[in-house]
Amino acid sequence: MAAKPQQAGAGRKPLNESEAKSQKRTLELLAEDCKRICTTNVGKPFTTLQDAIEHLLPFHVLSSLSGDDIDEEEAAAAAEEGARLLCTRRDLAQELATRRAVELHVKVDEMRQRLVKLEDRYRTRHARPLPEEELFIAQVLKEVSERALEAERAKPPVMNSDSESDSEEGEDPTPGAAGQQ
Repeated sequence: MAAKPQQAGAGRKPLNESEAKSQKRTLELLAEDCKRICTTNVGKPFTTLQDAIEHLLPFHVLSSLSGDDIDEEEAAAAAEEGARLLCTRRDLAQELATRRAVELHVKVDEMRQRLVKLEDRYRTRHARPLPEEELFIAQVLKEVSERALEAERAKPPVMNSDSESDSEEGEDPTPGAAGQQ
Protein backbone atom coordinates (compact mmCIF):
# COMPACT_ATOMS: atom_id res chain seq x y z
CA MET A 1 0.00 0.00 0.00
CA ALA A 2 2.02 2.91 -1.28
CA ALA A 3 1.10 6.28 0.16
CA LYS A 4 1.01 9.29 -2.11
CA PRO A 5 2.83 12.43 -1.01
CA GLN A 6 0.54 15.09 0.42
CA GLN A 7 -0.99 17.39 -2.11
CA ALA A 8 -1.01 21.13 -1.65
CA GLY A 9 -4.27 21.83 0.12
CA ALA A 10 -5.94 23.99 2.67
CA GLY A 11 -3.28 25.48 4.96
CA ARG A 12 -0.50 23.11 3.77
CA LYS A 13 2.66 24.09 1.98
CA PRO A 14 3.33 22.26 -1.27
CA LEU A 15 5.99 19.56 -0.86
CA ASN A 16 9.11 19.85 -2.95
CA GLU A 17 10.62 16.78 -4.58
CA SER A 18 13.15 15.96 -1.85
CA GLU A 19 10.51 16.26 0.90
CA ALA A 20 8.15 14.06 -1.11
CA LYS A 21 10.87 11.38 -1.51
CA SER A 22 11.73 11.62 2.17
CA GLN A 23 8.10 11.27 3.20
CA LYS A 24 7.59 8.35 0.81
CA ARG A 25 10.67 6.56 2.19
CA THR A 26 9.50 7.19 5.77
CA LEU A 27 6.09 5.72 4.99
CA GLU A 28 7.73 2.68 3.37
CA LEU A 29 9.90 2.14 6.46
CA LEU A 30 6.88 2.47 8.74
CA ALA A 31 4.95 -0.04 6.62
CA GLU A 32 7.93 -2.41 6.77
CA ASP A 33 8.10 -2.03 10.57
CA CYS A 34 4.37 -2.76 10.81
CA LYS A 35 4.86 -5.96 8.78
CA ARG A 36 7.76 -6.98 11.05
CA ILE A 37 5.59 -6.42 14.12
CA CYS A 38 2.84 -8.61 12.67
CA THR A 39 5.23 -11.43 11.79
CA THR A 40 7.34 -11.42 14.96
CA ASN A 41 7.77 -14.83 16.55
CA VAL A 42 6.85 -14.03 20.15
CA GLY A 43 7.48 -17.59 21.32
CA LYS A 44 11.16 -17.51 20.39
CA PRO A 45 13.50 -16.09 23.05
CA PHE A 46 16.18 -13.58 22.12
CA THR A 47 19.56 -15.15 21.44
CA THR A 48 21.76 -12.07 21.51
CA LEU A 49 21.51 -8.39 22.24
CA GLN A 50 21.47 -7.65 18.52
CA ASP A 51 18.63 -10.13 18.05
CA ALA A 52 16.64 -8.39 20.80
CA ILE A 53 17.20 -4.99 19.19
CA GLU A 54 16.13 -6.27 15.76
CA HIS A 55 12.95 -7.79 17.20
CA LEU A 56 11.99 -4.89 19.47
CA LEU A 57 12.98 -1.91 17.33
CA PRO A 58 9.95 -2.07 14.99
CA PHE A 59 7.64 -1.57 17.97
CA HIS A 60 8.45 2.17 17.90
CA VAL A 61 5.52 2.35 15.48
CA LEU A 62 3.18 1.75 18.40
CA SER A 63 4.50 4.69 20.41
CA SER A 64 2.84 8.08 20.26
CA LEU A 65 3.42 11.65 21.22
CA SER A 66 2.35 12.78 24.65
CA GLY A 67 -1.14 14.22 24.90
CA ASP A 68 0.12 17.75 25.57
CA ASP A 69 2.31 17.74 22.43
CA ILE A 70 -0.61 16.63 20.28
CA ASP A 71 -2.86 19.30 21.81
CA GLU A 72 -0.29 22.00 21.07
CA GLU A 73 0.11 20.83 17.46
CA GLU A 74 -3.64 20.74 16.87
CA ALA A 75 -4.12 24.16 18.46
CA ALA A 76 -1.36 25.63 16.26
CA ALA A 77 -2.83 24.02 13.12
CA ALA A 78 -6.29 25.32 13.99
CA ALA A 79 -4.91 28.81 14.67
CA GLU A 80 -3.25 28.84 11.23
CA GLU A 81 -6.63 28.15 9.65
CA GLY A 82 -8.27 30.88 11.71
CA ALA A 83 -10.22 28.52 13.95
CA ARG A 84 -9.92 27.53 17.55
CA LEU A 85 -10.38 24.19 19.26
CA LEU A 86 -13.42 23.74 21.46
CA CYS A 87 -11.47 21.44 23.78
CA THR A 88 -8.16 19.62 23.91
CA ARG A 89 -7.73 15.89 23.56
CA ARG A 90 -6.95 15.63 27.25
CA ASP A 91 -10.18 17.46 28.15
CA LEU A 92 -12.14 15.27 25.76
CA ALA A 93 -10.57 12.10 27.18
CA GLN A 94 -11.38 13.22 30.73
CA GLU A 95 -14.96 14.02 29.78
CA LEU A 96 -15.40 10.64 28.06
CA ALA A 97 -13.84 8.80 31.00
CA THR A 98 -16.11 10.64 33.43
CA ARG A 99 -19.21 9.82 31.40
CA ARG A 100 -18.18 6.18 31.13
CA ALA A 101 -17.53 6.03 34.88
CA VAL A 102 -20.99 7.44 35.58
CA GLU A 103 -22.59 4.91 33.20
CA LEU A 104 -20.72 2.04 34.83
CA HIS A 105 -21.65 3.30 38.30
CA VAL A 106 -25.32 3.29 37.31
CA LYS A 107 -24.98 -0.26 35.94
CA VAL A 108 -23.27 -1.42 39.14
CA ASP A 109 -26.06 0.07 41.24
CA GLU A 110 -28.68 -1.67 39.06
CA MET A 111 -26.83 -4.98 39.39
CA ARG A 112 -26.61 -4.59 43.16
CA GLN A 113 -30.35 -3.91 43.37
CA ARG A 114 -31.06 -7.00 41.27
CA LEU A 115 -28.75 -9.05 43.49
CA VAL A 116 -30.54 -7.87 46.63
CA LYS A 117 -33.92 -8.78 45.09
CA LEU A 118 -32.66 -12.24 44.11
CA GLU A 119 -31.17 -12.82 47.55
CA ASP A 120 -34.44 -11.77 49.19
CA ARG A 121 -36.39 -14.11 46.92
CA TYR A 122 -33.96 -16.94 47.70
CA ARG A 123 -34.26 -16.38 51.46
CA THR A 124 -38.07 -16.28 51.41
CA ARG A 125 -38.27 -19.32 49.14
CA HIS A 126 -36.25 -21.47 51.53
CA ALA A 127 -38.25 -20.35 54.56
CA ARG A 128 -41.24 -22.27 53.19
CA PRO A 129 -41.60 -26.09 53.29
CA LEU A 130 -39.63 -28.28 50.91
CA PRO A 131 -40.68 -28.10 47.26
CA GLU A 132 -42.42 -31.05 45.64
CA GLU A 133 -39.28 -32.13 43.80
CA GLU A 134 -37.26 -32.45 47.01
CA LEU A 135 -40.09 -34.38 48.68
CA PHE A 136 -40.24 -36.78 45.70
CA ILE A 137 -36.46 -37.33 45.80
CA ALA A 138 -36.60 -37.96 49.55
CA GLN A 139 -39.37 -40.57 49.07
CA VAL A 140 -37.42 -42.34 46.32
CA LEU A 141 -34.27 -42.42 48.45
CA LYS A 142 -36.25 -43.80 51.39
CA GLU A 143 -37.70 -46.59 49.22
CA VAL A 144 -34.27 -47.45 47.81
CA SER A 145 -32.74 -47.62 51.28
CA GLU A 146 -35.63 -49.78 52.56
CA ARG A 147 -35.17 -52.21 49.64
CA ALA A 148 -31.43 -52.37 50.29
CA LEU A 149 -32.07 -53.06 54.00
CA GLU A 150 -34.58 -55.81 53.16
CA ALA A 151 -32.15 -57.36 50.68
CA GLU A 152 -29.43 -57.29 53.32
CA ARG A 153 -31.72 -58.98 55.86
CA ALA A 154 -32.78 -61.63 53.32
CA LYS A 155 -29.19 -62.74 52.71
CA PRO A 156 -28.13 -65.93 54.53
CA PRO A 157 -25.73 -65.33 57.41
CA VAL A 158 -22.07 -65.62 56.51
CA MET A 159 -20.34 -68.58 58.07
CA ASN A 160 -17.08 -67.85 59.89
CA SER A 161 -14.07 -70.11 59.53
CA ASP A 162 -14.59 -70.82 63.22
CA SER A 163 -17.90 -72.62 62.98
CA GLU A 164 -19.56 -74.32 65.95
CA SER A 165 -18.40 -77.77 64.82
CA ASP A 166 -14.75 -76.64 64.91
CA SER A 167 -14.93 -75.10 68.38
CA GLU A 168 -14.21 -76.93 71.56
CA GLU A 169 -17.04 -77.70 73.90
CA GLY A 170 -16.56 -75.07 76.56
CA GLU A 171 -15.82 -72.16 74.24
CA ASP A 172 -18.17 -69.50 73.01
CA PRO A 173 -18.11 -69.35 69.18
CA THR A 174 -18.55 -65.59 69.05
CA PRO A 175 -15.38 -63.49 68.77
CA GLY A 176 -14.40 -61.63 71.91
CA ALA A 177 -16.40 -63.96 74.13
CA ALA A 178 -13.28 -65.51 75.66
CA GLY A 179 -12.35 -62.31 77.44
CA GLN A 180 -15.82 -62.02 78.98
CA GLN A 181 -15.72 -65.29 80.92
